Amino acid sequence: MLHYMEGCTLNNREALQKLLRWKRTQVNPLELGLPKAPERGRRSVGLSQAQVAQALFVTERTYAKLERGDMATPTADFLDDVARVLHMTEGERVALYVYTLGYEPPFPMDPMAGTNVASAWQSAVSRVAGQPCYINDVAWNVLAANDDFVRMFPQELGRPLQLPEQNLIRWMLLRDEAREHHLVDWEQWAERVSAQLRTAVAAHPDNEDLQQLDREVNEDPEVGPIYRSHSSTYIQPDGDTRRMRHAGYEAPPGSIDRRDQCCERHTPSQLGKVTMCAAEPYGSPGARFFLLVFEPMG
Repeated sequence: MLHYMEGCTLNNREALQKLLRWKRTQVNPLELGLPKAPERGRRSVGLSQAQVAQALFVTERTYAKLERGDMATPTADFLDDVARVLHMTEGERVALYVYTLGYEPPFPMDPMAGTNVASAWQSAVSRVAGQPCYINDVAWNVLAANDDFVRMFPQELGRPLQLPEQNLIRWMLLRDEAREHHLVDWEQWAERVSAQLRTAVAAHPDNEDLQQLDREVNEDPEVGPIYRSHSSTYIQPDGDTRRMRHAGYEAPPGSIDRRDQCCERHTPSQLGKVTMCAAEPYGSPGARFFLLVFEPMG
């Protein structure tokens, strides 16, 4: 991740020093409205410690203490200010936190993080066959999905294959076909999904999609009371197993086809359990990649 440290074995203090000194050389003082640092015996590049301190509105001694690794407990706000002044990438900011505090930052620095993924992810997901998978952003908008995932949803007779809705939270919590047909034991789904939504709204207060979902779910007469109950602190579904109907399930050759119709409107589907395997695309903190493992119930 940090190419200037390749081949080095460092403790945290040394790693922090190298990170901050290297980042200072990468920033042009003119970008911060500062004059170039005076030359001291040889051609200087980037920012001096004094200039970083000036941009941070702290004393040079305070910043130098951080760079030496002598600041025992710098605040998260101070570290984020340092990351912004030194134009750190998200990965470099993570390293800054780890070297100084011993843990990763709780939230990404970029307010748009988690709202998109690289095109390579979209291509990779679309090429997966035989295993439902998809990627959603921080507001549960589907960014990429393969055909196996789309086929899981209830399919209306005579309608083309497509996602019922681009936003999964809206579909899971507010749509009758999810409540009454696709998500078995819907109240259990609703309790956990509502808790996830509450957490996401708190973590991303400026995300307009999440704010809109918050209003819609809160105002709904059926799911609103569940959403407002705050009875669950469930945050993420990795490894969780829930009951559902799989509209695209095909029984293995030689086995009994146990699909049936949940109603006259939908094509036959298979009752079963789905286990969610979740991961985060490193370049898009807050987005989620899901593999869905389905087991039929006869």
